[in-house]
Amino acid sequence: MRKTSGYTSTTNLLCAAAFILTTLVSSCHKEISTANQTGSTASGNFSQVFEDFWTNMNNSYVFWSIDTTNWDRMHSIYSPLFTKLNLYDSADNITAISYFKSMVDGLVDSHYTLFPGGGIIQPAHDRKLKNPQFIENIFQTAPYSPSVDGRFYYTDAIDSLYLSSKVVGIDTTSASQNVYAITGTISNTNIQYFAFNKFALVAEYQGGSRKIKAVLDTFFNSLTSTSVSGIIIDLRGNGGGDISDLNFLVGRFISSPLNIGYTRSKNGNGRLDYTPWAPAIVTPVAGSAAYTKPIVVLADGESVSMAEITTMALKQLPNTTIVGDTTWGANGPLTINSDFNAGSFNFGNVTTNIETGATSYYGNAYTSSTMFKYIDGNIYEGKGFPPDYDIKVALNQVFLRNNFVDDPQLDKAVTLIH
Repeated sequence: MRKTSGYTSTTNLLCAAAFILTTLVSSCHKEISTANQTGSTASGNFSQVFEDFWTNMNNSYVFWSIDTTNWDRMHSIYSPLFTKLNLYDSADNITAISYFKSMVDGLVDSHYTLFPGGGIIQPAHDRKLKNPQFIENIFQTAPYSPSVDGRFYYTDAIDSLYLSSKVVGIDTTSASQNVYAITGTISNTNIQYFAFNKFALVAEYQGGSRKIKAVLDTFFNSLTSTSVSGIIIDLRGNGGGDISDLNFLVGRFISSPLNIGYTRSKNGNGRLDYTPWAPAIVTPVAGSAAYTKPIVVLADGESVSMAEITTMALKQLPNTTIVGDTTWGANGPLTINSDFNAGSFNFGNVTTNIETGATSYYGNAYTSSTMFKYIDGNIYEGKGFPPDYDIKVALNQVFLRNNFVDDPQLDKAVTLIH
């Protein structure tokens, strides 16, 4: 995932990457810098693997001030259990993964992804699947994953059944991971609709799909059109992406810098060794004017990371209304540990090549490097950002590709403008 600073900050430490937002669903298993990590000595037993993991979490996890997990208790419970395991026994490795899962099950970081010994653990996703109202459960009979053209379930029928005119862009190259964007006019209205499935807008605009650039140009031109009565930005199902899109998109709706909240990271190994809160600022695009017409943002439980931050940023404008469902609740960035003295790390040095010095680790932990506090003083990590109009959907209300009934969330957005 591309990592670029998306706003300015009064603290130089946080300026470089304070909102390097990546999505939970697009995280990949890769090596992470070992700078500023402890416990990186050679090891061949589960006791060392456990201690390395526990210590790195103790030092690098950024949410200890709001997390309810008793990390000392985790050590007391699981240290003797890991001591009994054999690192080179396949059955014990399966047992170890179950222990890791129990340890991190309640973590508030909703980006958190743990890769222990080839397994994958995503606590936030596991918790959400227990909720019958979670969008994945509601759409469990639908093709939840995007198809080859990158479309999600919401945009499958909107282009043909809601829009009287439209411009569609699709980039199916592997580097772009199937980017889809659409804009058009809601039938029988002067409302401009805009949807895209991930934040890769800058990359697409500057050197990606010409069709997606055409979508973006059409939408950007609508912001100054006298015939457009308002806009709908559909971020439902959007898994987030590149932070540089924040200024690129939201910066077109403002004429002066917009403070959307504050960030802080760690300045020491203590659990509560935090940097001061630093303002998070969205910068306007050169020549942009304040947008004064109605804006409706559609968001839901699958709106993650940059989709949430963008929703929250637009909500700071007096003419914005949020419709849909509470967002995922992952507001912090993921980057290498050395950037902020916090965040993602490898753990469990199980072997080191004497000739090359290359190290193999038992696992990786992907965890946020920075905590975000919204301008209203609330931290929405693990909770999600609530809509102004909470409109739930059910299978007998919405469309499933070729079986269209209705889209009550979009309907509400139209009535708020039309």
